[in-house]
Amino acid sequence: MATSHTVQPTVDRRVLLLLLDDQHRLTLCGGCCGGWTVPQVLLATGTEFRDGATQYLAERFQIENPRFGTVYGVHETRESDCWEHDHRTISRVFIVRISPEESNLIQLTSPSHTRWGIGELKYRRQELYPEGVAILVSGYVEGWLPDGPISLY
Repeated sequence: MATSHTVQPTVDRRVLLLLLDDQHRLTLCGGCCGGWTVPQVLLATGTEFRDGATQYLAERFQIENPRFGTVYGVHETRESDCWEHDHRTISRVFIVRISPEESNLIQLTSPSHTRWGIGELKYRRQELYPEGVAILVSGYVEGWLPDGPISLY
């Protein structure tokens, strides 16, 4: 009797999107993941992070020309962290500035999504996944994070 198995990818590559409107409200999803999280997409091998994010934003939220923030998060698991999942993860966390109309459209078409301002993000930071979202967003909005990549470990 032959058995088959699926070969697991050696690297899990994903993009997490911090959709931030002009009122500094972050779009969060609470209906699909058992808690509050940001929209994210698993990328196919060979897809550039920003290209994958742009495609997902167009398909999922009809955001055609995303305005990426100057700060972005970088996370890669170390080999010693891979014992649990048997593969590495590489993530990019992009801040995407969205218009009030785009923010309202997401809210209207996706009832499981909500928007939290900086005060609520800081107060409820422990309810968010992944950790550090509130710090990254507040640092960006308040201007105390430098432009460029920020290591998220």
